[in-house]
Amino acid sequence: MSELRPNRIGVIVLLVLVVGLIAGANAWKTSLKLRHIEVRGNRLVGANEIIQLAQVRPGALISTADLTTIRQNVMSHHYVKDALVERDLPGTLRITVTERSPIAIVNRPDPVYLDEDGVVLPRTVSRTLIDLPVISGIPSSAPLTLGSHLTTGDVQESLQILAALKFMSSELYHNVSEIQVRNGGDIVLYSADNSVPIIFGQGDIAPKLARLETFWNTVVHDRGSQDLQYVDLRFADQVVVRWNDGVHHL
Repeated sequence: MSELRPNRIGVIVLLVLVVGLIAGANAWKTSLKLRHIEVRGNRLVGANEIIQLAQVRPGALISTADLTTIRQNVMSHHYVKDALVERDLPGTLRITVTERSPIAIVNRPDPVYLDEDGVVLPRTVSRTLIDLPVISGIPSSAPLTLGSHLTTGDVQESLQILAALKFMSSELYHNVSEIQVRNGGDIVLYSADNSVPIIFGQGDIAPKLARLETFWNTVVHDRGSQDLQYVDLRFADQVVVRWNDGVHHL
């Protein structure tokens, strides 16, 4: 029995040290003060605006920061789609945001933007937001209050077309001046060059856009669009085109 006593004493001493270290570490953590707020992922919303929304004060104890509340505060901004808030000890609070990106503009007396999900966004967030296609044909009764979500099928498909086009070819996306919805009818795009109607129809977004890109980058690039009356993408595996000299199937 006597041989076990030193071992027991050693275990007790070790436990006391561990408990002391844990207590010391906790005391150290709870005494740390917020020195810096770091904002990541923002492009359209200013870092200072996000920091103001966070409603935290430099110099406050970082352990008392309510990360859930800070996240909710930051996400109250119309352009913030998601936010991640983390403590980075000893003194930094990191806020990483995912922004909503406008993809089309709705021309009303007070114009608004739509992102690819159909969320209505204010136009005045940034001076860098230019050269967006207009989406027309939305009923005047449609709710366009900031933060609302347009879920009608025509609008959703039009936004999917623009999002896919932007991903596929930024140049071709910026050559679309308008996309028109027609209450269940054919969706029509209009080119910035000479306002050529591009009859898109409904569905099969990827293959139609692939055919449009090939046609525009080869035929229109060489011939120009000044004599082009319309482009029709509604037919499988072909592009139907009317030039001033007649109809062509490509």
